Amino acid sequence: MNGRAALSRRKVAHTPRDLFKEPLTAAEIRALAVRAPDGLRGLLSTRSPQYKALGLDRKKVSDAELISLMVKEPRLLRRPILDLGNRLLIGFDRTAYDAVR
Repeated sequence: MNGRAALSRRKVAHTPRDLFKEPLTAAEIRALAVRAPDGLRGLLSTRSPQYKALGLDRKKVSDAELISLMVKEPRLLRRPILDLGNRLLIGFDRTAYDAVR
């Protein structure tokens, strides 16, 4: 099960966004990073093939460079990103999604 299916199953209203057809802007990524529990690096998908192919070191890459890369390559973003208004859920955690009302 994925995030969208979990929300639909619970009849939680949501508006999906295909990040490959409509990528996040740098400003949107910065705004999410401010609210993300682990900041900008919490949005980074270190398990993605693109992360590995780029040979990134999450501790050494600058925020500006990381944002620029995330804009160009949405696969570097940990998904799904669920904006609940008062908090963000980053990545699929079935327990967290089941608690969404």
